Formats: sequence, structure tokens, C-alpha cells
Amino acid sequence: MSKTITSFTAQLVTFEADIPFTQVCERLEAEVNKSSSAGLIPSLASPKSKEDVEEAVSKIAGGKDFVYFFQMRHDVWMKYYKDDVPQAIVYTIGNPVIAQTMLKHDMRGAYNIPPRVLVLEKPDGSGTRVLYHLPSSVMVLEDGPELREAALALDDKLDKLFSRVMAST
Repeated sequence: MSKTITSFTAQLVTFEADIPFTQVCERLEAEVNKSSSAGLIPSLASPKSKEDVEEAVSKIAGGKDFVYFFQMRHDVWMKYYKDDVPQAIVYTIGNPVIAQTMLKHDMRGAYNIPPRVLVLEKPDGSGTRVLYHLPSSVMVLEDGPELREAALALDDKLDKLFSRVMAST
């Protein structure tokens, strides 16, 4: 047996806006088509071909880059440990078709695929923050131009997604 610890520097992206928490969540859930995503996990559990994977993702994504996988509300259980807990949901979003562009170069990237995103109400209730690890900072453990290019493309897609979600209207 052997054990290795690999150091790397992750970068945390934070978007902040004076938009109510509920509105940010509604916008994000619409962008990732949460209401239609229930069939995604079962369809990915036993595809017969890459076409099956691509068809399942395309059907749910509806022309957008990301689909909804899961969410965890931390505020609902934290309120038993601390008063005045801001609303906080960790969303897991992604796209297996985009993921394969990175994982085919280094399967260790699967540790961070699909990406997780924290939607966090500001403590004073005056707005919302969205936080996530920049994919290129956590998925590229060894220098490889194809992997880096794919991770940078994902960085850009997430940036565009959250620029829309957090935009003032």
C-alpha cells in the first residue's frame, strides 16, 4: 500500500448581488432545467451507447449547457446548532457531455465532476452570493494542453451561467 498527498491551489469564484436568495435559486433552477431533470440519473446508470448519453443530456438540457443533479440545504439542519443561519443550498450541476472532454484526459477530475455550487444568502439578508471552485484550478493536476483547454472552456461556461443568474434586471 502507498499513500500520496498532492498539493494544488484551488481558486474560489464568488458572485455577489443584491438579488434575493429565492430569486437566485429560481433563476438557477430554471437555467439547469431542474423540473425536467428527474430522469437524468437513471438514464446515465445504464446507457447502451454514447448516443444514449448525449440524447438523455440533450433532452433534459434543452439547448443549455448544464443540467441539475442534486441539491442539499444546509440551513435547514444548521438552525439546530446556530441561531440566524442564512439560507444555503449546495447545488450539483453539470453536463456529462462536457465532463467527458476533461475526464478522457484524466479520470481524477471525476472527483470534481459534476461541479458543486453554493448559493448563500448574505447574513443581513440584503442579497446573495454564489460560490464555486474554478474548474481549471481543481481538475488540472498535471499539465496537459487538451485537459487545460477543456477545463478553461468549462470555466467560461460557468462564468456565463452565473453572470446571467446574478444579473440585475
